[in-house]
Amino acid sequence: MAKLIHTMIRVRDLERSLAFYDAVLGMTPSHRLDFDDFSLVYLRNAEADAEIELTWNKGRETPYTHGDGYGHVAVVVDDARAERERLLGLDAGLGVAPKDLREFRNDAGELLARYFFIEDPDGYKIEVLEKHGHYR
Repeated sequence: MAKLIHTMIRVRDLERSLAFYDAVLGMTPSHRLDFDDFSLVYLRNAEADAEIELTWNKGRETPYTHGDGYGHVAVVVDDARAERERLLGLDAGLGVAPKDLREFRNDAGELLARYFFIEDPDGYKIEVLEKHGHYR
């Protein structure tokens, strides 16, 4: 069977993106490939085998567009409320601005999901879900 190993996103400022993913998700480089025109940096943490691949096209000035097809990357944390509060306290230079904490409930009022969104320096959406039910 196939195994998901990474998701690739393009970034404009590699150092800023590395600082963001380290501070926000605890993801640090596990592998790096540098070429004349671009670099590939694979990020991971101890929580999962799957990685995020940052592709940095050197010298690019204009922001990337996400089109209308990109949705988000999702991560899980033990406590979404506490994680949102932690992120609110991070250095403002990282540009971390967590959106409101939200919940999905079924018709009986049972909690299905608790989550919030953030965006990385290039505008990629990241959903931060609390470990609960389907989301483990």
